[in-house]
Amino acid sequence: MGATVVESELGGLRWLVVRGDRESALRALGRAAADEVRSVLGSLPEAAGLREYAASTAGRRAVAEVLKATRTSHAQELREAVALAEGAGVDPEELLLANLRGDLGGDDGVGCSDLAFRGKRSFVAHNEDGAPELAGRFMLVTLAIDGEAPVAVQWYPGFLPCNTFVVTGHGLVWGINHIQVAAPATAAGRHFVARGLQRQPNLEAAVRYLTDHPSAGGFAYNIGELGTGRVVSVETAAGRHAAVETDPGSLSWHTNHLRHVESRKEAAQSGSGGTQGARNLGQREESLARARVLDSLEAPAGGPDTDWFL
Repeated sequence: MGATVVESELGGLRWLVVRGDRESALRALGRAAADEVRSVLGSLPEAAGLREYAASTAGRRAVAEVLKATRTSHAQELREAVALAEGAGVDPEELLLANLRGDLGGDDGVGCSDLAFRGKRSFVAHNEDGAPELAGRFMLVTLAIDGEAPVAVQWYPGFLPCNTFVVTGHGLVWGINHIQVAAPATAAGRHFVARGLQRQPNLEAAVRYLTDHPSAGGFAYNIGELGTGRVVSVETAAGRHAAVETDPGSLSWHTNHLRHVESRKEAAQSGSGGTQGARNLGQREESLARARVLDSLEAPAGGPDTDWFL
């Protein structure tokens, strides 16, 4: 039992390849990036607000409910987070709180954009747009956990390696865009659900997994499958979900607002049930502005290539 870490560089980013049993590997990752973990947790723009909320009566109850649901359905991923904190020498409660920042109904900032194309050669393109305070701490991590297919992840130290752009040894690739949720569901934390997704063997299993594993907060997963070239966007928000497949020969996009799952306001206007959407108009308008740019694009004749997406 144990783990090894091999460090190199890829694309100008620090790249850590971690091999070993699950908890040893996450502890080793924490040790290898301990300075960055402490720096990220200390510089999160929402950190002070999170701590203040978690100390309130309502906040303690909300955190306890999400952790209870996470422990029930994603105990393995929860242990990974604790092991990561132990390796980095930080308080596990502080790291867990950061990983729950989108599951408690607070302000989670704006985020990323995804473009996808399905054709003879399919693409999933992801623009990772984190807080400026995290600049210089972003890195790449490959996890080769004993008995599992390896995964490569863009990583913000201090978070489970799961919430950005992912490539798995099962031939799946996806980008994740956060969805701001005003009133989260009583369900597992979205980062823990996202980490469990990495073990799914194919696209059908991935969509089924997200359908069967609701999250308290919201993520949009834009998933492509090697071999078939299929691309599916799956929204999960406040216990609800929707999945939409990209048509052959078509571009699709996602930013940081719900496109397929109804928001509470939209549901009220239509007289149907629905989940809770973006928390405030400012964030949603910023997301809609990026969406209008992406929606105006047309794929070049013969299909796009990597340079076109860049």
